[in-house]
Amino acid sequence: MQSNTILTVLSNDEANRFMEEYGDADIPTLSLKFAGKTSFHLGTTLELMAIYRKAKKKAPIISSFHLAVDKRAYEQSTSEQVAKHKATFISGNQLLDITAGIGIDSIFLASNFKNIVAIEQNKNLHEWACYNLKKLGITNISRIHGNALDYISTKKVDWIYIDPDRRSHHRRSITLEYMEPNVLEIMPLLKTVTDKIYLKLSPLFDIAEIIRNFKNVEAIHLISEKNEMKEVGVILNWSHHTDPHIFLKDVGGSFMSDFPFEIYLNQKKYTDYYGYGDFIHVPLATVSKSSCYHFFTQSQKVLKHTIYPLFFSNQSYLDGFKTYKIIEQWGYSVKKVKEFLTSNDYQKLNIILKGTSEIPIKYHKKLGTTDGGDVYLFILKLRKKSEMILSRLIS
Repeated sequence: MQSNTILTVLSNDEANRFMEEYGDADIPTLSLKFAGKTSFHLGTTLELMAIYRKAKKKAPIISSFHLAVDKRAYEQSTSEQVAKHKATFISGNQLLDITAGIGIDSIFLASNFKNIVAIEQNKNLHEWACYNLKKLGITNISRIHGNALDYISTKKVDWIYIDPDRRSHHRRSITLEYMEPNVLEIMPLLKTVTDKIYLKLSPLFDIAEIIRNFKNVEAIHLISEKNEMKEVGVILNWSHHTDPHIFLKDVGGSFMSDFPFEIYLNQKKYTDYYGYGDFIHVPLATVSKSSCYHFFTQSQKVLKHTIYPLFFSNQSYLDGFKTYKIIEQWGYSVKKVKEFLTSNDYQKLNIILKGTSEIPIKYHKKLGTTDGGDVYLFILKLRKKSEMILSRLIS
């Protein structure tokens, strides 16, 4: 979708009434029914409607206000809950966003700053963002179209916000050198105009690489939503001289925690464990990303599986983990599991596979089950002794 086509549709009263009236209707059916019969561009309107439906969960502000956006910009945008969470710890007088994109982050940070300057190279994104700010009535964000490095002056700002593009040069990479901009290359320039930088990195980015590549790390934020990792955020602060902290937060739930970085550096090993308790504990996404399991289990009678990050105990709750009550366990025997499931009328269950590239549907076919419910079958593939554990999610 071209920028002017989207803006033309959104400025058309008839198109907006169409989107309101048929917001929940089947889009392919609408395409057939109204082809050649509207005064507005039907294809663009239907594409926007499809985005608005998805955005109701990820970024309600987009759907509620019918903001200008295309599919790629929507997919790359920050979720609303993640953006709101970042607004709890990023604040000041002036912020310079040098990779502004469609602008969801800066929209929610705007209430924390007197002024935000948001720079974007992509003309379409820039024009859509300008339209969106006007529609939302946000007046303290100034949008600039161009290369951010051309606009960095000697004037100091409180914060610089960077969300480097991991899709530059027609390849996807989480390696810093291949991102656009190359933050390692431009860091000396950025340090001349600010003391504090928030760097948004891929949820796959290795924590150890952060410390290896950057000095003056104040904090590392591991952010998930509904137990799915969303981003690894790094605060660099040249006026900060103490050891960094790691912050864990799931914005879709209540879980949050933090601890000094030395916990990460001094992780303790677990004694090999081959037995079981009554419960299985699976680390939440942020806990798993931190790999600091011992911090959460150190005062508990919890033992770790010899290979996988699965933990066993006789307690029904463990902070930072999902907990499952063990129903039955076997060595690797699909036949025995199927007999048990059939005799106990388990028709729905979820399958968690470890140590294999196989997919759950393969086992559903063998077991005669379908996906769903609160019962989980752990299939743990090991070189010498594979295991199958049936359990029920309790917390």
